[in-house]
Order: sequence, then C-alpha cells, then structure tokens
Amino acid sequence: MSVSSTNSAAIDADGLYGGTAADGSTKKVIRLDAPGTGFMDTWKAMGPGIAAAMTGIGASHIMHAPTAGALYGYDLLWVILAAYIIKYCAFEFAHRYTMVKGESIINAYHRVGAWPLWFMIFQGFANTVGIAGRALGCAALMWAAFPFMSLQLWAVAILLLTVGILWMGSYKAVEGICKVLIIVFAVSCFVAFALQAPPPGEYLSRLLPTLPPIGSMMLFGAMFGYFPTTLEVAPMQSNWAVDKKAGMVKVNEMRAQGHTVHMDPNYMKNSLILFKRDMNISYIISMLSGMIFLIVGAVVLHPQGLVPKGSEMGATIASIYTDTFGAWIFPVIIAGGVAALFSTVFTYFDGQARLFEECVVRLKRDWDTAAIRKLLYRGMQVTWLIAGIAVVYGLPEPIFVVQLASVMALVFSPVLFWLTIKAVKDNFTSDFERDLLPSKLQFAWAWGGTISLVGLTLYVLITKFFM
Repeated sequence: MSVSSTNSAAIDADGLYGGTAADGSTKKVIRLDAPGTGFMDTWKAMGPGIAAAMTGIGASHIMHAPTAGALYGYDLLWVILAAYIIKYCAFEFAHRYTMVKGESIINAYHRVGAWPLWFMIFQGFANTVGIAGRALGCAALMWAAFPFMSLQLWAVAILLLTVGILWMGSYKAVEGICKVLIIVFAVSCFVAFALQAPPPGEYLSRLLPTLPPIGSMMLFGAMFGYFPTTLEVAPMQSNWAVDKKAGMVKVNEMRAQGHTVHMDPNYMKNSLILFKRDMNISYIISMLSGMIFLIVGAVVLHPQGLVPKGSEMGATIASIYTDTFGAWIFPVIIAGGVAALFSTVFTYFDGQARLFEECVVRLKRDWDTAAIRKLLYRGMQVTWLIAGIAVVYGLPEPIFVVQLASVMALVFSPVLFWLTIKAVKDNFTSDFERDLLPSKLQFAWAWGGTISLVGLTLYVLITKFFM
C-alpha cells in the first residue's frame, strides 16, 4: 500500500501521509496497490486457508465418515465428493459478496424482505440439536479417556466451558491450542491411511453416484447436510470477513472516516484471485480428509463389525488409530478429536449468535446499540446452552443426534443457497461490481447445486418418512 497527499507534510506511524483539513481532522490520501499473484504471493495468502481447512474437521469428518465406512464400506464415499461440489459456490459467493460490497451478506438477504431474517432466526434455534450433538460427540471422546463422569455431564461441562471462554474473551488462546492439536490429528489420519490404504481400485470406483444402501437413508441425508459443513456457515463467513475488514470493507471504512482511497485497477481482481486459490486449496484438503476418514473406517472397523455409537463412540473411533499405530497414540487421537469437535462447538456458538444478533437489529432498528447487541449475542448463547442441555439428557446418543441435526441442515440448505445466489446477482450493480461477478458457468454451477439440494432433500424425506 502506498500513499500520497497534496496537503501533508508528515508521515504517521503507519507510513501514511496525512494532513490537517479545514475542520481540524487529519485526512489521508491512500493508494492501494494490487497484490501480486505469483507463487510466493499465493504461498503467503495460502497459510490461513490451510489452517482453516484443518479446523474445519468436525462432526462430519469425525462422526459421519467413520460411521459410513464402518456400516457400508466404500458405498457412500461418492457422497462426500458430491457434497463438496454441490455446495462450493455457496461459500465462494458469500465471501465474494463481502469482499466486493464491503458489507455483510445479511444486508442483501434483508433486501429480499423480512422473511429471510426470520428464517435464519428459526434455523438458529433449530440448530440447538446440532450443537448438542457436537457436544455429545466431544463428550464421548472425553469419556473414552476419562470415564469418571457420565457422557451427559461431560457434554454439559463442554457447553458451559464454551460459553465461559467466549464471555471471558479467551477464545484466541484456546483456538491456537486447538489448531495445533487438530493438525496433529489430521496428519495422524493421513498416515493411518497411508499404512492401511487398500488398492486404489477398491475405492476410486465408488466415486460414481449410486443409490444409497438399504437402511442408510438417515446417514445419507446427514452426510449431504454436514459435508463440507452446514450452509449457514456461508453468512457466518461473511460476518467474519466484515470483522477482518476484507476487500472493500476496509476501503469503505477508510472512506467513511474522510480519507481518499485510490485503488489500483487490479486491486480487487488480484485479491479475489488469491482468495479463490486459498479457498480451493483448503477446500480440497478438507474434502480429501473426509474421504480418508471414511476409507480408514471402512478398512479397520467394517471387517470387525464395529460401529461408532453411544458412549463407546470415542473409543471405537480411537481404535482405528490404536490398531494402526499401537496404544501409545490413544491420547493423541483423543486430544485431536476433542479439539476438532470443541472448536466446532465454539465456532457455532459464536457464529450463530452473531447471525441472530445481526438479524434482530435489522428487524428492529432501534435495538441497534452496543448494549443491546451484546445482550442479544449472549442471550442467544444462554438459550442454546439451556436447550442444548435438554437435548443432551433427552437424546443421549451422539451419532443419532448429529445425524438428526444434519438432515435438518440439509432441509434448510436450498433456501440459504438461493438467497446467496440472489445476493450476488441482484446487488452487484455498479460497473466496478459487475466486473467482479462470478462467471456464467459459476452461476450455472450454483443453480445446479441449489436444485440438487432440493432434489436430495425431497428424496431423503420421502424415502425415509413416507415409503
């Protein structure tokens, strides 16, 4: 970033030239150079994305994939690939929207009417089942190592600890520890695959879509709901991009402060190139991780007839790795699995509360104050905590609860996908914004993904509940 000014004589601590305007305020003329797109530039931009891919390993990878492998071998492997392809544009469009428009995509949802905001509020409360399932999964891993408390008490402790750490503002320190443990866990998974991998022909042929096995409909729908993650993460990512001042968010903020900002013609174009490379690489890593979890589960658990379930879920999943490496790796796997599911609980407790807060203050504008925002944010978390505890004691079966939540996520997903497509299509109105629209091929891909999710939702619901 370089800066020039016609009325400045001094350079501030950031290296920005500034001058004093007639009203006494300090103004700056800022020039934003286009970032490079070479190998080293890509490498520098890629680091956070890879870390994000590792921390994205959660209930889908740890619970659904090994269960699918244990029950049905490689029969559902194609579902993971299909889910990643179908949902790709939802995440890409939501992040692109914030980078180009400089605002949360929830603003675009609201322009459709009030109903999308009510829809997300309802979906947030319904997602209580999902957060309880993740807490139960994390608790099952903890119980495998420390069975001195019941599964339910471990789940309640995890929910309480999550809220406590978020309210104390200590999440960054916990997040750093979680990332290290998750990376160790993911590496262990890749090594286990390398040691246990069957001939490629046994599983590569299962990447072509086939009808799901008899009795697998709940798991089939759950995998499409949770891989690579649920679609409400798309607007969550948009909110996080606003917080990180990505793309035009920072530009709009500087202009609102009275500064003059000049962008290189390729500033946004190159920024989007780096963003997409980062997303694509992390997306592929996450997808391969999910497939490997399923394949290793099929190789180790399926022949033994072991299926992750109940309070024994953690011990069963850990056995995949203890059978491969020996008993010494048990604490490594437990720590990594707990970190992965614990960080997912954190992500949703924070992200879903932010969505609730943003929706409510748009529906009731006079509530848009710092004090009320904080009350809404924490109020949502308290509601989730109480309802989550009720689910934990009412349905103390981790795999079933997560599958139920995943199917619910599948049901909600077509509406969120449609809103995201409409946000980009209808709100990129200036010449600058239209130049940054997704390609026609991407729009066709996005509509194909939306229609696919509608079809899958109907297929799962009709087959499971009406046939």
